[in-house]
Amino acid sequence: MLARCQFGCDEDIGSCGATLTYPIKGMPWRRNIMRRYAFDLAPNVITTLFAELSRIRREYPKECLETEALWSDLSDRGNAVTRDRATGTLCYTLGIYRGDGGTEDYYCLREDSEALLTSDIFKTFSALTAPYEVLSGA
Repeated sequence: MLARCQFGCDEDIGSCGATLTYPIKGMPWRRNIMRRYAFDLAPNVITTLFAELSRIRREYPKECLETEALWSDLSDRGNAVTRDRATGTLCYTLGIYRGDGGTEDYYCLREDSEALLTSDIFKTFSALTAPYEVLSGA
């Protein structure tokens, strides 16, 4: 019953934030409570997060899954979950999107991937969002 999360960072203006969607037993995800959180990160931390995407692709190319290696688990209506086609493992999607809407880089990592779990991206994201994984007062 942990929240689903989308985390984003804007390198140009230095802002970071997350949207967490909280599960409600028996309800489809699209009807659940959403909360947005803003985070202040030092410019050097933001630069490191963006550099991590290239580093991970360079150092762990076999763990970086492209779209054709993935499938969308639609078993929970309104909440497609990205999974590795070969193993069914839940995946985290990492990407850099340009201001014009284009993609600079985009790939997925299995949730148990060494590349993900040892990355500064995952460590930073986890530390920032952990206090909000469970909706307080609900």
